[in-house]
Amino acid sequence: MEQQGRHHAGCRKRRHCVMRYDTNATKPLETVTVGIPEGLMFFEQKTLWKNFFERLGCRAVCSGRTTRNILNSGINLCCNETCLPVKAFAGHAASLCDKTDYIFIPRCASVCPHEKSCPKFCGLPDEMRISLKGRANIISADIDYNRDPQKTRKSLASLSGRLGIPCKAAELVFNGCVKPGLTADISPNASGSMRLGVPVIAVLGHPYIIFDSLLSMGLIDKLRDAGYCVLTPYDVRRSVRRKYAGRFLSTSFFETGLDIVGGTKALYGLPQLAGMIYISPFSCGVDSVVMELTERIIMRGPRHIPFLKLTVDEHSGEAGFNTRIEAFLDMISGARRKSI
Repeated sequence: MEQQGRHHAGCRKRRHCVMRYDTNATKPLETVTVGIPEGLMFFEQKTLWKNFFERLGCRAVCSGRTTRNILNSGINLCCNETCLPVKAFAGHAASLCDKTDYIFIPRCASVCPHEKSCPKFCGLPDEMRISLKGRANIISADIDYNRDPQKTRKSLASLSGRLGIPCKAAELVFNGCVKPGLTADISPNASGSMRLGVPVIAVLGHPYIIFDSLLSMGLIDKLRDAGYCVLTPYDVRRSVRRKYAGRFLSTSFFETGLDIVGGTKALYGLPQLAGMIYISPFSCGVDSVVMELTERIIMRGPRHIPFLKLTVDEHSGEAGFNTRIEAFLDMISGARRKSI
């Protein structure tokens, strides 16, 4: 209890310091350190929020790539029913507790009208507060451009107050460097252009799975090492993905669903396409719908494209994972030899 009391006293002291603000300067007198866990939405938004806090005079610290220690930490913090990416996110947040004054976790419900983010994003700040058991000061910003765009302005006022920064400054920086980037084309994979004669394998799924080498068990690197060009839905321009998503645009559908369904249709038309792999975390509610739609698109199309579904969780073994990949690639190679 004595140690816990000293911890809360230290938090109050830090909060008192960061609330001091020099109106003639461009940043607080005491530089605040804000932690950014590199998981979930931050695979696409990390740079936006890092720039946001740095322009407001704070020091932004990112947690880095997912490691086995980070994942194990998150597994211990979350309940069994939590999906793998959220467990990894909890581990990232926990790794920042002793390094930062605050940890930033946005409540991202929707980045544009008629689109919804994954439901787990909506309650993420609250879930992390419970999982971390008061070990961190969590600050947040509400983003919901589908139902209530004014939520963002109200939440920025609260955030700026806790950091000791003028609300107007926070709004200006958000509108200048964050808001335009929420719907921008961002491809963490940077796959590069296709090479003539090199077969293509499309890897489908959430960006925070397929671009995380630990959660995806290095799937993209393994396919490249086997001599294939790897493309993802995020290598297709956002406007093209939305165009191919078709009728789903008229409803409030999942943003990642539009990305995957639209990207799948766009990649399906590539002449060099040899196969498609969908990698999904176990118990993902969004994928229970999107994966089924994706499979129907592929199986009902005019071309026969080999399709593999992979499900991962913390119990997945790499040996069995590699065996499935090797068998899939052998099937593709056999089909290509027959076509020649």
